[in-house]
Amino acid sequence: MNPVLKYFVLDLLACPVCKSTNLKLHVIEEEEEDTGLDPGKVKCRSYCHYLGKPAGEVSIEECRVCVKKRIKTGVIVCRDCGRWYPIIETIAVMLDDEYRDERIDKRFVKEYLDRIPEEVKGLMKIPDLNKLQGQ
Repeated sequence: MNPVLKYFVLDLLACPVCKSTNLKLHVIEEEEEDTGLDPGKVKCRSYCHYLGKPAGEVSIEECRVCVKKRIKTGVIVCRDCGRWYPIIETIAVMLDDEYRDERIDKRFVKEYLDRIPEEVKGLMKIPDLNKLQGQ
């Protein structure tokens, strides 16, 4: 698989800081690509982030649509600790706090914050959105 973020990959991710798998995804931009992936082999195990519902409620036909999507821009938020991770040019920048680049966070906030719903912003605590917005 190319180093791009696909919806079904989120089923395997955890917050690098608190190790929680309780993640919230907000997609700002997505693209379509013909990957040739077999949806039966990559079907989400627990939660479908594409449709926002338990994986057991998702049909294989819906999976066929999902495997053709890739997330170009978005944000992943840990519901447990409030850390958020930008998705930039199909790459989820999921780094521990000590390795984060504040310039990337500031640029992301400046460019995309107005496209993130209040419900998601309310979860985004670390790094502090208010501090990044004000600079």
